[in-house]
Amino acid sequence: MSIPKASPLPPNPTFADLTSPTWLKSRNKRSRDATFFQTLKTSLIALPTITVLAPLAFLSQTILSNTRSKPTLPDSAPIALSELKPPSQSDRKYDITIVGVTGFTGKLVLEYYIQNYPNLKIAVSGRNLDRVQSAVSKVQEICSSNIEIGILKADAGDWDGNFEVARNTKVVVTTAGPFAKIGDKLITACAHSGTHYADITGETGWVRSNVARLGSIAGESGGVLCSLCGHDSVPWEFSVKGLEEKMGETGEDLVKVVLTDEIASQASGGTIATMVDSVENPIANVKSTFDPIYGTKKIGKVINASPKFIAKGPDGWMSFFMMSLVNAEAVKRSVNLNQNLEYVEGERVTFLTGVNNTLSLYMGLCALYIPPLRKFLLSKKIIPNPGSGPSLKQQQNGYLRVIGTGYGSKGTIAKSCIYFDSDPGYRDTARMVAEAGATLLEVGGKKEGGVYTPGAVIREEMTEKLLKGGTAFVVE
Repeated sequence: MSIPKASPLPPNPTFADLTSPTWLKSRNKRSRDATFFQTLKTSLIALPTITVLAPLAFLSQTILSNTRSKPTLPDSAPIALSELKPPSQSDRKYDITIVGVTGFTGKLVLEYYIQNYPNLKIAVSGRNLDRVQSAVSKVQEICSSNIEIGILKADAGDWDGNFEVARNTKVVVTTAGPFAKIGDKLITACAHSGTHYADITGETGWVRSNVARLGSIAGESGGVLCSLCGHDSVPWEFSVKGLEEKMGETGEDLVKVVLTDEIASQASGGTIATMVDSVENPIANVKSTFDPIYGTKKIGKVINASPKFIAKGPDGWMSFFMMSLVNAEAVKRSVNLNQNLEYVEGERVTFLTGVNNTLSLYMGLCALYIPPLRKFLLSKKIIPNPGSGPSLKQQQNGYLRVIGTGYGSKGTIAKSCIYFDSDPGYRDTARMVAEAGATLLEVGGKKEGGVYTPGAVIREEMTEKLLKGGTAFVVE
């Protein structure tokens, strides 16, 4: 039986509609505010725990940093492969190839394409063909579909297999991470092969490395390589770009943006694994005269002034939101900077909820960076393992609402709101990266090749697709 779709959003909602106190209730969503006693309980547990765990986490990471080898840049593609002439788009067997279909989010991407793009020539790839075929069969059964899905064999460490994938498809969509650990050869093969590419990484250090080492290669081949195409960091990047364009209508520069997040989402095992890997296996810095993620020597810089604990926002309290560290980096890649832009992002909360959530988060982060404790938490399933995910009901109950306030260089204030109607970390991440892939299939050949975020190269076209189901977005 096919997975049921959520009821459609009301047509053409206004900013007042999306930010109304009754909006979430009308969508059968609810926020979870902490009570005084919950906050007191969390404080009594978290404060002494953090006091003990923080030094242990620091000591653990210091020991690891002294024992691991010095980080190195990824290997370049073998000359025999890198000098292959990219095949023409018309000669490629598949429209889109999905990498990571044996994982939770990868299955959702395949499901989305089957239900919404049944006429595309779709393939999947992976190391273990039996597991890949089993994943495809399960999705086909869920969707009551017999659409033919191609299957390609490629291991993350195999140059030949990744080039075979890249040269046989027009667009690669990948959910297989941690990307800095297993994604280098795939994106490099796409850069050399003129293959468009979309992923869901939140690893901005890896993206920065790719901009520096693959940007010119993709520029020559015509491949448009898009990272950060999911919950990291489409909602925030698109919000800032929308506010920037609104300021442009009055001839002003966007000089400050405040984004308040309201979210109901399940913790992602893949995200946790990526966070840990990024600390334990840092990426070598690419030498450059400027930060490569900016892409050019822009006049201004993005200054991340997001709260690290709890602070007052434009319309209430804001608490630390961990993904603000990633989202601010994504904005660097796409925003036009004539002067500095102050970036402020936090979760919209009551004071008690902010204290409760932030203390819980810091306690969890300390535990994650102590390997024996992390291993214990994973074994007891207290934190999710990579590849796992929430139930269908949990996905449907999830949501994301980001309210933006933009300040212009001459004093103008603009407002934005973007809303996603299901779990943003899984189901809507799958929808976002799937639509990024579909957008690249349609317009990638009209764009200049290079390494981008979606906000820098396909925002307008991708937004149109997102608005057709499960997303609302207004700027005024």
